[in-house]
Amino acid sequence: MRNYESYFQQNRRDVRKQRSVIFKTLSGNPATISELHKSTKMPKDLLLWNLVGMIRWGDVDVVGEDEHELIYALKEV
Repeated sequence: MRNYESYFQQNRRDVRKQRSVIFKTLSGNPATISELHKSTKMPKDLLLWNLVGMIRWGDVDVVGEDEHELIYALKEV
């Protein structure tokens, strides 16, 4: 199991860059973590950590499930 403590110690600039990539990817279509991983090349655990934060701040919603994976989409305003 990976230690998520390092993610909490990232500087804000890195987090903003990561979330910007996720925003751009999700702006086209909703996606699962596996699909995001394929298109962004970011580690799945880092994607999950960012998506949880984005859900917390109201930027992303879970919109469904595909083969036991949640589907994430940008939240509609």
